[in-house]
Amino acid sequence: MNKILKIMKMKKITYKLFLITSFILLAFAVLIYLTLYFFLPTFYEQYKTDQLQTGIEEIIDKSKDLSFQNAIPLFDEYAQKNNAMIYLQNNEGAIIYSPFLSFIQSSTQALPGVKFDNTKPLRNSNNLSNSYDVAMPIQFQDGNLTLVVSATFQPINEASQVLVRFLPYISIIVVVIGVGSAYLYSRFITRPLIYINKGAQKMANLDFSEKIEVRSNDELRELSNSLNDMSLNLQQTMLDLQKANQQLQSDIEKEREIEKKRREFFSIVAHELKTPLTVMKGHLEGMMYNIGPYKDRDTYLQKNFQTVQDMEQLVREILGISKLEQHTFKLKLEEVNLAELINIITKNLGFFASQKDIQIIKQIGSHLSVFTDRALLEKACKNIIHNGIMYSPHGEKVYIKLTQDSKQQHIQIQVINTGVKIKEEDIQHIFKPFYRIEKSRNRNTGGSGLGLYIVKQIFEALFITYSMNNTEQGVQFLVTIPLSIK
Repeated sequence: MNKILKIMKMKKITYKLFLITSFILLAFAVLIYLTLYFFLPTFYEQYKTDQLQTGIEEIIDKSKDLSFQNAIPLFDEYAQKNNAMIYLQNNEGAIIYSPFLSFIQSSTQALPGVKFDNTKPLRNSNNLSNSYDVAMPIQFQDGNLTLVVSATFQPINEASQVLVRFLPYISIIVVVIGVGSAYLYSRFITRPLIYINKGAQKMANLDFSEKIEVRSNDELRELSNSLNDMSLNLQQTMLDLQKANQQLQSDIEKEREIEKKRREFFSIVAHELKTPLTVMKGHLEGMMYNIGPYKDRDTYLQKNFQTVQDMEQLVREILGISKLEQHTFKLKLEEVNLAELINIITKNLGFFASQKDIQIIKQIGSHLSVFTDRALLEKACKNIIHNGIMYSPHGEKVYIKLTQDSKQQHIQIQVINTGVKIKEEDIQHIFKPFYRIEKSRNRNTGGSGLGLYIVKQIFEALFITYSMNNTEQGVQFLVTIPLSIK
């Protein structure tokens, strides 16, 4: 019993269904057996009584239209069909006919004139248990008699006893058939459920390599199809989540990198502003207290004014960089004629180039245009050409070439300044903020170090590719501009 309860507590549905089905089948078998044993005798007795009563009524009804001799076949048929003892008695109680008598006395004379021996009936119904006994008057065309019918119900009692003796054999057959059919039924019903459960467990473990296939046209197939659809949706959702997570990780790394660069940038900005402010403070204190050379206030006022101008220019550059890095910044796109733009820039830088006796050589077409932000592109190109002039020795040349690729999708700008080379380790860092090749950071020999960093920020905002490298002639700055920004 404990073993059965232990199996019932198991999660496997096959065992549960097997035990429940076996119990139901065995319960039905016991119920049927008890019903046969207790109710069959009563039912049979009632059925047999009704059959005997109905037969007697039919004989009495038919005998009214027949003579005694013609009605004898009715009695014989009734006795044979119902296994009953039947005989006829006259008014004196003598038996004048019975199918079970060894001899039959018959006469063609009227019944009242017939003389019979006073023979006793073959059965005494009073000594029989579970029997049917009835005596009823019957009328013929040639006279009236008494119909006596006696039938025993003993065979059904014997059948009940046989059922009791046959119980062990019936029990074995019922148990074998019940348990066997319950096992086959449970296996047949639960096999697809177990298969679906295994597939669902794989899905729960995020294994979507196999589909659940149930070959049937019932709810199990609908369930398997629903699980397959859920698997596909879940798999797609997992892929989307993975992509989103990867993108989020990438964005976080970029944000961390930007934040790191921003902190470094502001640290450098603070240093760049602190140095001239310290110098100005020293100058002002010296002038206030008329210390040594600071008595010449006009000279040091001029130097402080130049320092303030440099700081103002530095602040403008920092604000320009900050503006480019804002998410709300929007480009003002328009068609820009590059030849016209380059001519304007070189014209504005012409005086600065003439002071160093540097020749600007332009090789540009007149019909090359792009769709971009004019102000930003002009500022970037001006910084590049200005750097080429500033860092070239006296008497050198600056080449500006403007070409279009064969597929007419990009325009290239080359700015080459001769007579100078840049170390490879400097080229790798030259686009960083406040980076200068000349380490003294003297403003007389160079700018703030933000020029190329601003160029980098502008080109990234305009989706322009750029590079700087050494050539045989000097230093080449190569810019590739798409004809339009998508």
